[in-house]
Formats: sequence, structure tokens, C-alpha cells
Amino acid sequence: MDHLDEDRRTSFDRNAEQYDAARPGYPEAAIDAVIARSGIEPGGRIVEVGAGTGKATEPFARRGYSVVALEPGARMAAVLRRHVAQHPRVSIIEATFEDWTGADGSFALLLSAQAFHWVRPEVRYAKAAAALRPGGGFAWINNETADLDPDLRSGLDRAYARWFPKSGRQESKRSDDKVRERIEEIQASGSFEPADVDMFRWSATYSARSYVALLDTYSDHAVQPADVRAGLYGEISQLIEEYGGELEIPYLTVVLFAPRKA
Repeated sequence: MDHLDEDRRTSFDRNAEQYDAARPGYPEAAIDAVIARSGIEPGGRIVEVGAGTGKATEPFARRGYSVVALEPGARMAAVLRRHVAQHPRVSIIEATFEDWTGADGSFALLLSAQAFHWVRPEVRYAKAAAALRPGGGFAWINNETADLDPDLRSGLDRAYARWFPKSGRQESKRSDDKVRERIEEIQASGSFEPADVDMFRWSATYSARSYVALLDTYSDHAVQPADVRAGLYGEISQLIEEYGGELEIPYLTVVLFAPRKA
């Protein structure tokens, strides 16, 4: 995402509680993979870009790491504080990565989960490298939706074609294409060594109501007019009810880890 849509970027904060309730976290194995790839020492220092409500922050804090969590949204940061209240080694800074002044070359790991694409392209990797000490590295974690049942996929595509044709959801990129693009982007920055990739498959089951709540946390959905969202969500809810009232979403959690260049 080279052009950052500010309305979409800030949409998450408007519904922070819903985001926290609806968005999935990350498999413990994915967190362990970051730790193993980075070689971070026990209690080492992490800076997290776009911490949100703490979906990734809390697992690292629970393992005893010192985390500086950057989250520009005041409502998101408030939920984050609640989740990490029992972890005194987490400090929360309400700032974007671009505005943060702490990139002092002292961190063992720079982490971003589901958020790094919201950092301006001209800042992303140079500042990430500047934050890291020699031997440090960058971890980018993302949950991707894997392939759905073809008939269900067709039904969802028809709903999007009717209500939200500009979403591109009908022609959304495959997970492996997204991964390849991110790897190429990291490599092209010149700030990091080639990225290693770990992938973890899992699934989550949603009712019509909980799936619509999840969709409403996606920035491209959240900024749509109320009538568009109502029509789309109503059709999707009806489709899920026709499929037995539950929707199983297969997820692929992708972890990219790249060491900082010496």
C-alpha cells in the first residue's frame, strides 16, 4: 500500500472495543517462531509498531520481554493498557512510528502485527533498521484468510459484487502472492537481509453476527456508507444462515523475519 488512506488508517480507533472482541490473535507457535528466528535474549527489548489492542503485545509480554508498544489511537491504546496492566515491562506510547523519537539503535527486535503496511513507505525500513541494535531483526506478522469452500466463496463474491464492487475482494491476492511481495519489499529496502518465512494454519468459527462484527473492523468496510454496509452484511448474514448458521474461516498466519544488515 504505497498511498496511505488516512481515513482508513484511523478507522480502527473508532471501534476499538469491537476490534478487540472481533479480531483474532496469533497462534502461540507464531510467537515462538519470532523468538527463535530473532535469537532475542530473555527479557530483551522489543519495539512494536501499531500495537492496536495488544493481540501480539500481550504474548510477548507474558514471556517476559520488555516491550515499547507504539499505538497512535487513543481508544486502541486504552484497551491495550487494560490487557497489559499486569505486565510492568510494557510501556505504551501514543504515537505513529513516523513520529516516534526513540529509534536509537538499542532494540533487539522490531515487531509489527497486521500494521506495518500503514507506515509510510519512505520511512518503514530505514527507521526500522535505525531502531535496531547490531544483530537485531524485524518481524512482520500477518493473519491471512486461506481458501474458503468454493460455493461459499462464490456466494460471498456475489454479495461484494452487488454492494461493494470496488473492494476487490472478488479478485483478492492469494496469500503466497502477498508473501512474495512483502519479501521483495523488504529486500528492496536495502536495510535488511533476506527474510525467512514461517507459516501456521489454523481456523476459527463464526456465527453470522460475529463474522459481520469482524468484517466491520476491516478498514475498507468501516469507511463505507451505512447503507452499503447494511446491505452487504445483511446478504452475508443470510448466506451464513443458509450454510447452517456457522462459518469456518481457515487462517494462515505468516511470519516474516529479516535480520538488520550490518
